[in-house]
Amino acid sequence: MKNPEYNLLDEPWIPVRLLDGTIADVGLLELLRRTTEIADLACELPTQSIAIQRLVLAIAYRVAPPRDARDWVRQWDEGAPTEQMIEYLERWRDRFFLFGGRFPFMQVADLRTAKDAVSGLEKLIADVPNGEQFFTTRHGRALACIPPSEAARWLVHAQAYDPSGIRSGAVGDSQVKGGKGYPIGPSWCGHLGLVWLKGKDLDETLVLNLVPTDAAQLRGVESSTEWGACSWEVSEAESAVRGDYSLLDPSGTPRDISIPRLLTWHSRRVRLVGNREGVTGVVLAQGDKLAPQQMYRYEPQSLWRYSTPQSKKFKQDVYMPRKYEAGRALWRNLPGTLPTVTTVQGVDKQPKQEFLPSATLSFHYQLDNASIETTYPKVMRIQAVGVTYGPQEATFEDIYSDELTLSVAVMRVEHEDLSAEIDRQVRLTEEIARDVGNLAANLARAAGESGEGAGDGARDRAKELFFSAVDTDFRTWLTQVDGREGARDAGRRWECSLRQHAVGIQGALVRGASSSAIIGRDTGRGYMNVGIAENYFRAALNKHLPLQKTNQEGTK
Repeated sequence: MKNPEYNLLDEPWIPVRLLDGTIADVGLLELLRRTTEIADLACELPTQSIAIQRLVLAIAYRVAPPRDARDWVRQWDEGAPTEQMIEYLERWRDRFFLFGGRFPFMQVADLRTAKDAVSGLEKLIADVPNGEQFFTTRHGRALACIPPSEAARWLVHAQAYDPSGIRSGAVGDSQVKGGKGYPIGPSWCGHLGLVWLKGKDLDETLVLNLVPTDAAQLRGVESSTEWGACSWEVSEAESAVRGDYSLLDPSGTPRDISIPRLLTWHSRRVRLVGNREGVTGVVLAQGDKLAPQQMYRYEPQSLWRYSTPQSKKFKQDVYMPRKYEAGRALWRNLPGTLPTVTTVQGVDKQPKQEFLPSATLSFHYQLDNASIETTYPKVMRIQAVGVTYGPQEATFEDIYSDELTLSVAVMRVEHEDLSAEIDRQVRLTEEIARDVGNLAANLARAAGESGEGAGDGARDRAKELFFSAVDTDFRTWLTQVDGREGARDAGRRWECSLRQHAVGIQGALVRGASSSAIIGRDTGRGYMNVGIAENYFRAALNKHLPLQKTNQEGTK
């Protein structure tokens, strides 16, 4: 076994953006020494940044988990527990070597297949379409060898977001069949719709995301136990042996999981092939399985939703992660994210809470303003990160990243009228988008589209155009909902703007209609032309946005 080399505490492998806008690469120790100088991480992908941020946050949870809200306020006043974090890292220095030794970082030192096969780096690098490298700038020598700093980032990313699918069959894994490790689902973060609170610098950011381990529905786990620690603290070197720790799987062996353990979860068994001069390949096998059902008890950063199918399957109320839909702005997910409770009928016919915010958000919703110093943000920046996978979740399809700025006032339970009004206006905007889509579909049918799905393409394009048009104005309105005016007054301001946008897009769609649409045709469901389509649209618009409730001019 070769001597350990390339220690991630010292080597510069994490790209960061400093407060002055410059980009620098730092190691873990320098990152912690400069938290007040760092604005954010600056990795190649937002999923890479969030995976590394969760790793750093795991260390904060390990050394200084707040006991309660009062303890959190004290930590906020003092800043991130960076000195304790640095002491902890030095204590575990031997676990942060990327190559060599018995405990290579997030890897299995002797991981191998029966044929000693080594995969190419396309198995590790998320932006290379595996087997379909037609649209990537990485090819040839760029894929033959990458520097260890980049390999470290992709290693952390793989443990968080590696897609599902067949992986190499590792020697010593009793679950391997025919030399293959069959799918166990994507890596842990791939199941989630993550939210990350952002402060003015990394120091504030760490404390904003460091909440008591029993916040909301979280179940704290005793830190003195093995599963109360980060994954790299194991006493025995990791091997190809793996487990299924899914909470509701009858074939699994569920365990109470601490936040540090979950934030550093090893969804894969990995061995990087290379050294400090470069990495040329990887052995990538299946790791420890976690299914997402009911994991709101342990995962502090994901949004959640009530699942009727899963509740029927497991004969109990089941909440699943609320994943993000590609192209859907974060503000459209605000219903259920802010402290406004909406209910749905459960499988037992009783009302159930439709959505659960992340435990991190829930904690901040409950904070007592009087207990916080004036340095607490007046506005909160919320980043959302997620992944959309392709069929069988076996390939990357899209990466989701969006950010919102909200007044802290709307995040307080005592101002539920504000969050309820925002919830209402988001839902109203969705209704108007449907009206715009129906208008476009009717115009397409009037122009001659027929058959199954007639008008569907026009509907989708019009809704996309509408959401693009309102996006900036809605975000601006959202930042202005701060409690200085009544909730309904704030809502009426957005309704005026919303009607303007709807009427404007109506005009654009009608101007773009063909002459055949003006004449119209029998669609099989009645006669349709431009005039009739406009009448339907105006009726729907006036139903959702009655004229007498707006102060809008020029819409009569």
